[in-house]
Amino acid sequence: MKSASLLIIAVFFLSCDHGLEPPSIVEANVEPGFGGTLYFEKGTWPSPDSLFDLWVFASQVYPLDSTLVFQGLFSEPPTIYLYPAFDKDLPFFVDSVSYSFKLPVATYKYVGVIQRFAIDLTVRNLRVVGMYGTNDAPPIPIPVIVNEGAFTTGISFRVNFRKPPPQPF
Repeated sequence: MKSASLLIIAVFFLSCDHGLEPPSIVEANVEPGFGGTLYFEKGTWPSPDSLFDLWVFASQVYPLDSTLVFQGLFSEPPTIYLYPAFDKDLPFFVDSVSYSFKLPVATYKYVGVIQRFAIDLTVRNLRVVGMYGTNDAPPIPIPVIVNEGAFTTGISFRVNFRKPPPQPF
């Protein structure tokens, strides 16, 4: 009986996975930043005429108001960063995409995906369509800390164009 109980307990512990765990730092003494995978919800992509730009953003400021968006992007040094770059985009109409965002050492209070949906580059034509955050309703942003000489992996989240998170501006 003891053998059977021990066997059942051993099988139980071996079958458990790690569950929810914080992102892991996998590389040391490298250029700082973070990365992960963006998962795009199937069937939610907007029409091509409303996809002008699509970026991952990392903001040291949260909450944002509309006056801080362009100030954060164009100040020196910036407080809001875009990936892959201001003049480049994430791929459109894919199921998922991996990203590797090199950033200065800082705490990024708000990380997500932003879409520019009209030709003019104004705050009114930007929409957050995905956010690294909690599963609460509404979700709360989870800060990402970028440390010197370390690259953090596992900053992955979902993007749903039809059900975007609350807009910060």
